[in-house]
Amino acid sequence: MRHLFIIDPIERLQVDADTTVAFMREAETRGHEVFTCQIDTLGARDGGRPYAAVVRTRTIEGPAWYALEGEQTASFLDAFDVVWMRKDPPFDMRFFYATHLLSLVEPSTLVVNDPSALRDANEKLIALRFPEVCPPTLVSGRIAELLEFQASLGGEMIVKPLDGAGGEGIFHLSSGDRNTNAILEAVTQAEGRVIMAQMYIPEIRQGDKRVILVEGVAKGAVLRVPHESEARANFHVGGTAHQTTLSPRDLEICNTVGPTLREMGIVFAGLDIIGDWMTEINVTSPTGIREICDLDGVRIEVDVLDAVQARLAL
Repeated sequence: MRHLFIIDPIERLQVDADTTVAFMREAETRGHEVFTCQIDTLGARDGGRPYAAVVRTRTIEGPAWYALEGEQTASFLDAFDVVWMRKDPPFDMRFFYATHLLSLVEPSTLVVNDPSALRDANEKLIALRFPEVCPPTLVSGRIAELLEFQASLGGEMIVKPLDGAGGEGIFHLSSGDRNTNAILEAVTQAEGRVIMAQMYIPEIRQGDKRVILVEGVAKGAVLRVPHESEARANFHVGGTAHQTTLSPRDLEICNTVGPTLREMGIVFAGLDIIGDWMTEINVTSPTGIREICDLDGVRIEVDVLDAVQARLAL
């Protein structure tokens, strides 16, 4: 099999932490060929056939963990068995148009995750499809509505942009804070942008659980514990990884959302669960399996590659 990974510049990938590296190595372990490209080389020609500038890539041991064989060469995407969309957020217009190009790939090539699902499944808004497992939430760009919602929650709430990632733009607001209006003006861009506000969940101090789903089934979890000075638990802002298990409520959440994600073509997803509530569903470029594998001694990348090969077999 031939795999093409659409990634950020390869020199930015962290060999010990990046999920994409694990997928690439597992593919090579199975005797498959691995190629990489960057999103800005995507295009379409010859009747709408998507192509990219790709290069054969091998993983090796050591700090210099990869080797590029030859020069970048334009190649049609239907020349590959699997195309992995592993470009990190943000979900900007470049990413949006890339999903449209990926939707033109011949059905004989599997795109992971499905490009139409990547367009439809905004990582904040898709959670609202499952209100029974989500905390009280308001989506609005009107400051008066946001303040009224905050008051209805007892004075505390979390606000975040709909296109953020890695904890970017997330604020914990409390009544009596003189910065509240200024923060809401900033995050809504003076009411020019819609944002998400959610009930503050005190259990965040014990950690934010990232649960990995493969074909809608939970395969592992890691607890991301925030720094004492932080309200955010994301690894990008200093959250630390701790071993955890799945509670009955966690499994209830997974069973609620998993079938829908599978039907949408989302092979690999990451749920964010705080206390008894799911706050986000990450589908763009989910991370966390390296931490789970290190803590639990499992290899979720094997499950993901098995799922990909099973979809191809169908």
